[in-house]
Amino acid sequence: MQFVEDDLVQDCFDCGTVVAAWLSPATLGRLEPVLRRLLAGRQLFVKQADGTYRPRGSELGLAHCFDFAELQAPALRPVRY
Repeated sequence: MQFVEDDLVQDCFDCGTVVAAWLSPATLGRLEPVLRRLLAGRQLFVKQADGTYRPRGSELGLAHCFDFAELQAPALRPVRY
């Protein structure tokens, strides 16, 4: 779940939760050009045990995690089984 307090979204998602969000422009601008293209637009992120967010499907080689503050418009994505 996410809570809004004075227009600030606080991270209260549980570990393993899938969150749909965009990377902030500043974060996206710091990435290498190839990663920038791969991670532009809405992505699915999975919250890790250490509190960071890893792009879903990145187990195939992308070893980059992001802090909650680097995500824009995070929203819980319904999980379909």
